[in-house]
Amino acid sequence: MKKIGIVSCDKWKNKIQEDLLLQREFMKKGRHSEIISWQDKTIDYNEYECLILRSVWGYQDYYNEFKNWLLFIKANNITLFNDADIILNNIRKDKQFEILNNHSIPYIQTTIIKNYIDWNNLKSYGDMIVIKPIISGSGNNTYKFKLSPESGQVQIDDSIIQKYERLLKEPDNGLIIQPFIPSIKNGEYACVFIDGINTHNMLRFPGVFSEKKHPYYLTKVPKNVLDLAKSVSILSEFDGYLFMRVDIVVYNDRPYIMEVELAEPDLLVKYIDDKAIQQKVLNIWAKKIEGRI
Repeated sequence: MKKIGIVSCDKWKNKIQEDLLLQREFMKKGRHSEIISWQDKTIDYNEYECLILRSVWGYQDYYNEFKNWLLFIKANNITLFNDADIILNNIRKDKQFEILNNHSIPYIQTTIIKNYIDWNNLKSYGDMIVIKPIISGSGNNTYKFKLSPESGQVQIDDSIIQKYERLLKEPDNGLIIQPFIPSIKNGEYACVFIDGINTHNMLRFPGVFSEKKHPYYLTKVPKNVLDLAKSVSILSEFDGYLFMRVDIVVYNDRPYIMEVELAEPDLLVKYIDDKAIQQKVLNIWAKKIEGRI
């Protein structure tokens, strides 16, 4: 019998609890699964009936190689969840926001910079701003900047500017500028969907913007937040997804999309303290995968 490949990377292979929980669930169902690294060039993909993209975190540092791996998977008709096209669009945040904009989905005000940025005119974006790469992960190269009361300008260290200038020259990459949303300090909603089912909702605290705390399971989510998440989960561009995490922040009593995670989102299953609920999520996840192969 062929195996199910749970795709990680060299750095995180066999180290991430969520990968191990999913592997254990497959074992309970009598399915042979293996945690593999996308960077391992010795893998014979004919041994696998499908691949599940999981802890490939840090791919942004190897973007060209990762993109070529996804194109290889697609060209060779290797079953991957989520599929290569969804992932290729999702890892580019400019594509993400373009999709949301086309459907009039409210998201945090966002400016996309592809080629040139006037570092002396950042005050036009607001008194406190966030800058991050178009292709990024885990808050990598994401910084918050405040207008200087002395100069009336946003002050950025030369080392960071040089880093951003390099990013602007990378293929498919660029910068995103957004106003800082103060309510992010209170956490953001993370609504998780597996094959169209809203399996669980969490409150998470992005370490870049708030005091570092563990995410926690929510028994109840405001209706306007959940309605917004559901409207994202049924967009035609995301049709066929296996898993999705929709991150939402509430600002002035209105919910806005922070990000839609379809590539390698942490589904935060390990933070569900109620083991019965955690087991139910894992069971749905594994069953939905089995139903597709």
